[in-house]
Amino acid sequence: MEAIRIKLLASAAIILVVAASLPFVGLTESSADDREGLVLDFGYWEAEWIEMPLAPGDTGDGVIDRACAMKGYQLVRLDDGSVYSVDKKENLIGVKWGFYVLEGGKWKDADPASDIGGYRLVSWARASGAEALIPGADYDGFGYYSYAEGGRSLRTGESLRVVTLAPSITESVVAVGGLKHIVGTDLYSDYPAAIRERKASGEIKKVGGYIDPNYESIIDVEPDLVFCDGGVGQHVIMADKLRKAGVNCVVLYDAVGIGAMYDNLWIIASALGMSDSARDLVVKLRGSIDIVSGIAGETNKRVFAALSADPSPWTAGSDTFMSDIIANAGGRNVFESQSSSWFMVGKEQIYIKQPQVIIVLSASNVDGDSGYDKLLDRLDPMWKSTPAYENGEVYVLYGEAADVMQRPGPRLAEATELVAKILNQEAFIDLDPLDAIPKYIGDEYHYYIQYTEDVFA
Repeated sequence: MEAIRIKLLASAAIILVVAASLPFVGLTESSADDREGLVLDFGYWEAEWIEMPLAPGDTGDGVIDRACAMKGYQLVRLDDGSVYSVDKKENLIGVKWGFYVLEGGKWKDADPASDIGGYRLVSWARASGAEALIPGADYDGFGYYSYAEGGRSLRTGESLRVVTLAPSITESVVAVGGLKHIVGTDLYSDYPAAIRERKASGEIKKVGGYIDPNYESIIDVEPDLVFCDGGVGQHVIMADKLRKAGVNCVVLYDAVGIGAMYDNLWIIASALGMSDSARDLVVKLRGSIDIVSGIAGETNKRVFAALSADPSPWTAGSDTFMSDIIANAGGRNVFESQSSSWFMVGKEQIYIKQPQVIIVLSASNVDGDSGYDKLLDRLDPMWKSTPAYENGEVYVLYGEAADVMQRPGPRLAEATELVAKILNQEAFIDLDPLDAIPKYIGDEYHYYIQYTEDVFA
C-alpha cells in the first residue's frame, strides 16, 4: 500500500525528473528478439509461443501450417483460403483470425501470403485488430523471448537470477512460478510470506525503494534479468542504464486495468521461459473473476474508493485497475468519467456524486469496532451527507486487505471478490449464510475469500 501512495504523490516530481534526464540519458535503441518464432494468440489472454526459424521465402500461411502440424492442432480454412479456426477456436463476430508482424515493437497487420523472412516475431491471432494482441515487446519495445528457457538463462545456462522493482511485479513473478529465481526486490515487496522470509534470511536483497531503485545494489546481486514498472519514470531510466551495463531488463506496461495486468503476467512468464505458466494462471484468474461477477450481478451501485479518509483524498478515475475492479463487481465508479487516472478529489465533488458505497483504503490499522466508529466520526461532514454514510455502507480496508486493492498484480482477482461482496452481500449469503463481510477488514482478508483460487499455494 505504501508503494502506491509514494507513486501517486510523487508522480509530478517523477515526470519532471524524467523530462530533465532523458536528453542526457540517451535511451538504448530497441533490439529485436534473437529467437525467431510465432505467437499463436487465441484471444482472451490464451496464447502460445512457438519457436521456429523464419527464413526468406517463408509466409504467414506457411508458418501457421507448420505450427499446427507441430502442435497437432486442426486448422480450418474458408474457401478463400483465410483461416477460420485453429484447434477448434473459431472466428467470432468482430474477432477473426488474422496475421501480424512485429515492427518497431508494435504489431502490424500483414498479408499472410507475403515473405516474412526479415522478421523474427510474427503472430496468428484471433483478435479484433493489432491493438488487441498480447504485446510482442515490452514497454520499451524490447523483445522478451530470448532471455530464458524453463527458468534457465539462455546466456549462461544457469538458473536465472531475477530482480523485481515493484511489489506487484514481485507477486507476479512468484505467481507464475519464479520465486526461487528472485535474488533482489524493492523495499516494499512483502508478499507472499516466502518473500518476507527470504528477505529476513538474506536470500533476497533489498535494492532500493519503489521510485528510487539503487543501481549499485542491483549490480551487486549479479542479476540475469531485472523487471521494471513502465509507469515509473525512474524505472525506465534505470532499465536503460542497466542495459548499457549488459544487464537484461524487461519494462512492464503500466497496469491501468486488469487486462494490462494479464498482459504483464504473460510477458513476465515468457521472459522467464515459462509461457505456459502465464496461460494457466490467467485462465484461473479470469475464471475466478467471472464467478464472483456472476454471483454479484449488476447492482450499479455508485462507489467511491478513497486512498484515505482525508476530506479531499486521492481516488481512481477511468483507465485504472480500481475502476475495473468496481465494474467487475457490478458497481459504478462515481469518478470514472472525471479523470483517466488517479487524482485528488475535493470533498464538494464527493458530496455532489452522492455515492451509495464508500471504500476507504487506510494506511492505519482499525482497532476493532471502537476504532471503526472513531474513523467514521472523523469523516468530513460532506462525506456524512451521502447515502453511503447514512445507510451504513462505509467500508475500511487496511493492512494486507488494502494492499490487495492497490497492487496491480494477480491478487486483483481477490480484490474483485472483496468488492463484489461489499456491493451485494445478500447474493453471497444466499449461497452460504456464513459468507458475510464486515465493515473493516485487515490482514485476515483471506478469511473472506472463497471463490478465488490462491495462486500462491
